[in-house]
Amino acid sequence: MKRERKSMISILPDYHIHTRLCNHASGEMEEYVDHALEIGLAEIGFSDHMPVMPEPHLCMSYDDLPTYVTRIRELQKKYKGMIAIRCGCEMDIVTNRVDEIKDIIQTYQFDYIIGSIHYLDTWPFDQVQYKDKFEMNNIEAIYKRFFSAFTKAAKLGLYDIAGHIDNIKCMGYRPQGDLSKYYERVASVMKSLDLTVELNTSGIDKPCGEPYPSMEFLRILCQHEIPVTVGSDSHNPKEVGRHYDRACAMLKDAGYDHVVYYKNRKRFFKPLGFSENCQELKQSSHSQRMG
Repeated sequence: MKRERKSMISILPDYHIHTRLCNHASGEMEEYVDHALEIGLAEIGFSDHMPVMPEPHLCMSYDDLPTYVTRIRELQKKYKGMIAIRCGCEMDIVTNRVDEIKDIIQTYQFDYIIGSIHYLDTWPFDQVQYKDKFEMNNIEAIYKRFFSAFTKAAKLGLYDIAGHIDNIKCMGYRPQGDLSKYYERVASVMKSLDLTVELNTSGIDKPCGEPYPSMEFLRILCQHEIPVTVGSDSHNPKEVGRHYDRACAMLKDAGYDHVVYYKNRKRFFKPLGFSENCQELKQSSHSQRMG
């Protein structure tokens, strides 16, 4: 059974792994890599919070950035031939700090950049201690603001992967009625910008109880031919590759037949090889430059 599970999840990369440098994750970087090896992943990427978040105690400092990149380069050498390790980052797209964001991107050679939204103005909507604001405001209006902020951030053209694309639902609050109008709009924008979406499994362990994006949203993204990659959003080593059996099943049900890998901000497509249980990962020569 363990061997079959490894075969299934080895199809997928885990491109959303944090480190202690962000001040709210635990464990050594080697422990994250070792757990990835233990469960059979073939490729992972560290993508820690860059120092542009409104709350500096929840991200790394500028002084830590060189250490972060150096440590990843060391791990790439240490684990060469055992597992591929990429150097990524999670960048909060804060519109009044675009110059800082651009400077970080130009200074460090990342393999990919995840663009994320954790704040509406200064409200950290995915932190449980601030969830009461959902109860004090119109939920539909909050969702409208969130997806408008997503669209505005995406059009800046700063990142490769849209991270936890509907994490506004994190605390379990959802408006009544059909959300497909927002999903269709977001998918159209992503298509025009040639962005990749992240299937982020961390939402399963949040009050919303499902990945980001939802199954409905993922199907719409697939219909619009938005490429997909996968991340656990792990903040401790045991979370690496969490719920990847479910991720594999969701990709299949949504209609995806390829998953995206990155190196030097180039996008590579590898077939999922769905047969019986998503077992074989075959190499693809298909590659595409991400602008």
